[in-house]
Amino acid sequence: MKNLIIVGVGGFAREVYWHAQKSLGFGEDWQIKGFLDGDVKLAAEEYALLPDKVLSDVDTYEICSDDVFACAVGSPKVRRHLVEKISARGGEFINVISKLAQIIPTAKIGRGVIVSPFVGISDRAEVGDFVALNAQTIIGHDVRLGEFSCVMPHVHIAGNCKIGSEVFVGSGAIVLPKAKVGDGATVGAGCVVLKKVRAGATVFGNPTVEFN
Repeated sequence: MKNLIIVGVGGFAREVYWHAQKSLGFGEDWQIKGFLDGDVKLAAEEYALLPDKVLSDVDTYEICSDDVFACAVGSPKVRRHLVEKISARGGEFINVISKLAQIIPTAKIGRGVIVSPFVGISDRAEVGDFVALNAQTIIGHDVRLGEFSCVMPHVHIAGNCKIGSEVFVGSGAIVLPKAKVGDGATVGAGCVVLKKVRAGATVFGNPTVEFN
């Protein structure tokens, strides 16, 4: 049996710890070994909230042959940075997919993906490598969701949308059918994206207004 190490020690990492115990493969293919600290240290009281031990940090942990990893960090750029560090040393990332998610068989899921409870992934949607989908998010039919993107709870990405890599979509946002969001963009909480968000932009509001 493999040992799953959750990369990250923040609130999302704590959520993934509990979701993982009701995910495909838990107790059969893998069990949870603990957490790995990232690049930024937390306050002592935040570490005290963790439900399991912190094994070490990403830079100094000695990877074992039976280790597998899941990156539970909300920032897309930080996710990529930490994943690349571990991968460069031979670390293997697995999918953590809640048994309470609904994934249509024609959907394509990359590697290192986190799918939280009550997520829906529809017909012929494609979810890229190292994407994180938080609870009660819906990914519509024929959506393309780029690698390292992070989608917060209660988001609805409608059919035929194209979402780039390293995109952050805040809680409760709605991306309307056929809309496009460029690489590295940030869609603020509660946004409604009508047509297009350019690469690297940050948008807020309903309808969206570009912030930078």
